[in-house]
Amino acid sequence: MSSIDLSSRSSHRDIRRPVRAVPAVQNKFERIAWLFTRYSGLVLVFLALSHFGLQHIFASVQDLTLQSTIARWGTVGEAPNFTIWFWRAYYALLLGLAMLHGLNGMRQIAYDYMHIRPLYYGFMGLITILVVFVTVAGAVALGMGVSAATTSTISPAIQ
Repeated sequence: MSSIDLSSRSSHRDIRRPVRAVPAVQNKFERIAWLFTRYSGLVLVFLALSHFGLQHIFASVQDLTLQSTIARWGTVGEAPNFTIWFWRAYYALLLGLAMLHGLNGMRQIAYDYMHIRPLYYGFMGLITILVVFVTVAGAVALGMGVSAATTSTISPAIQ
């Protein structure tokens, strides 16, 4: 067996490669949108799991009635107490973050796959209008509470 002279071979440690500097972010909006997606996703996981736990684990499935919703949201014209404000804020945060997170995701998907700019802008305009409508409708429903007229028209079997 012949011995191999390792000193004549250059090792990987001897190879000098130029280190490229990390490029500066050209578009700050994209960086902020990317960070928002990551952080809002983490918060949404917590909110969604806590919502699921509160609705289906701590409260029994049989307790998911209009009366339990009224207890959390209050009725129209009722002065909201701390509990009602807490639940309204909780659901408003869940709704708002979910809508913005979804809109940002749709924006990125549309940007990746729609190469015709007028089509992209039209699609994003339509999606934005839809997201704003759903968010405003949800916020109005949360802000107003449950209509007292609704409670009187529901049959006792459903309550």
